[in-house]
Amino acid sequence: MGDVLDEVKRGVGADWACHPVLGATRDGLAPAKEPPGKQAPKYKPATPGTVFYNPMRILIGSIAFVDDDDDPGITSPDYVVLQGKPGIVDSRWFYYWLRSPLGAHCILSLARGAVRERMLFNRLAEGEIALPSYAEQKRASAALKELKPLKRALESRLSEINRLPQKILAAAFEM
Repeated sequence: MGDVLDEVKRGVGADWACHPVLGATRDGLAPAKEPPGKQAPKYKPATPGTVFYNPMRILIGSIAFVDDDDDPGITSPDYVVLQGKPGIVDSRWFYYWLRSPLGAHCILSLARGAVRERMLFNRLAEGEIALPSYAEQKRASAALKELKPLKRALESRLSEINRLPQKILAAAFEM
């Protein structure tokens, strides 16, 4: 994978305070739980097309992707930040692959010994990936992008449905 992915190593620098801090969870992209510490200028840019993960929590799926409609930000210098090489790997496609059973199997196959607790880029770079053509990745990527608003709408409706029992009980007491 090291031949088809570029690692982002450079920190954002002195203007770090101008950017929201992003984190990776099992559900994907999320605001970071903690503000930057003393290493704030070393926080890495997380711009659209960026995949990043917590190397201590990749085995449980703490992987994120900054999509085109997400606000860019910065993420911890402890995170592994990467992008697909242009014309070779579509980053959105790679993100979904990495979160898929194929990606999980690859991650588990690379986690050995002391590295089991931590998966830095150099270890991930040793992994092998069967790539469809770039055109096929782009087609899949476009379809995956269209799923995002549908998922949000379904999650919103599910939230409403989950609140219904409380509303029904409250209405019963108003009568």
